[in-house]
Amino acid sequence: MRGQTVSLSWQAPGQRINGEQISLYDIDAYIVRYGRDPDNLDQQAIVDGCSSPQCAYDIKGLASGTWYFAVQTKDVNGLISLPSAPVSRTI
Repeated sequence: MRGQTVSLSWQAPGQRINGEQISLYDIDAYIVRYGRDPDNLDQQAIVDGCSSPQCAYDIKGLASGTWYFAVQTKDVNGLISLPSAPVSRTI
């Protein structure tokens, strides 16, 4: 069985947690974390920075059941944001 695909989309952040502005050029990548337990997102995919404020990524090969997803932003200096609030999808 090949598994199912979940399409995720998110908006690039416009500011850092300390309130400073962050531009698309300052974003190196996004870390999409996912798993079966919202408190233990034990799998990840690295997504290169997006060329527009709207970002998207497909996660393929997921087995049936409920999956949880969160996104973190990594800047060009290697700083990684806190994860977003997890969202879920049942497939």
